[in-house]
Amino acid sequence: MFARVGTALATGLLLAATLTQSGWAAQPPAGPAAARIDQTPSGDEPGPAAPTPPFPGGARVVEESLYSPTLELHTSYRIMLPGGYDSSTRRYSVLYMLHGVAGDSSEWQSIGLLDAADRMIMRGEIDPFLIVLPNGGANYWVNQANGGRWADYVVDDVVRQVDRDFRTVASPRGRAIGGLSMGGEGAMRIAMTRPGVFGTAAAHSPSLRTAFDQFAPELQTLFGDEDSWRAATPLWLVMDTDAAFGLNLAIDVGENDPWRPNVERLHERMLARGIEHRFEVLPGEHAPEYWIDNVDHYLSFYSSALAGVAEHPPITDAY
Repeated sequence: MFARVGTALATGLLLAATLTQSGWAAQPPAGPAAARIDQTPSGDEPGPAAPTPPFPGGARVVEESLYSPTLELHTSYRIMLPGGYDSSTRRYSVLYMLHGVAGDSSEWQSIGLLDAADRMIMRGEIDPFLIVLPNGGANYWVNQANGGRWADYVVDDVVRQVDRDFRTVASPRGRAIGGLSMGGEGAMRIAMTRPGVFGTAAAHSPSLRTAFDQFAPELQTLFGDEDSWRAATPLWLVMDTDAAFGLNLAIDVGENDPWRPNVERLHERMLARGIEHRFEVLPGEHAPEYWIDNVDHYLSFYSSALAGVAEHPPITDAY
């Protein structure tokens, strides 16, 4: 437990440094310089990581190598298999959780999401499902104007490999996507711009901009221009398209989070269009302690959203 919190707090210190250097802590519209992942393929595919011991409830985490044709690079993702996965023949729903700008595929595990999932499944508080933690660097989970297509990578590479290699419910009702900070905005973006893949999306403390000039110039280049940003930000996707209708959506933000005004504007636009969603302002700031305190709450939402999906449905390629 102490090791987990210590790692999460270290993540928080890195995030806090990023916020301070960029001015986010006092003024959310300013953005940090993007520390992008090298998009040149490495010479060798990474070898398998050492196996991790199972959790008390029998869940285990596997680090899976992945070659991304979309990005033309070797990477990996973590996947949590719930207790009983290896001895059963059932298919499982899948939750994809995206990390923030200072994180990687270990961030949600450091925060305690996987420990909480194992505990809650063991106690019968939530249904068992797979949890996938992709790597995305500080690339904003977006199809960049002159760079990697990081939104497509999640769907076309990560989701496809997970459906190929694991017993999943390969339909929108059996898939949820969420994330924190940068990953929260990314989860909403991917769910709305790649319809027919995810049935549920949630944004936990999304670092949402409400105008293109709130990005630092080096981040504006990710989108190319204001029109491209507008076509890829949840703030305008809910106004310019009908993509949010039919999705099971949830948004939360800390009451002292500097991004709260921007997040509340997204909430107001969703209300104006009659888009059903869950919106919560919870105690806390834009910090690891906030997400640590709420992992049980998040998992209860995802379990409810994924509940009732047939264990042996026909498998169709919806994307």
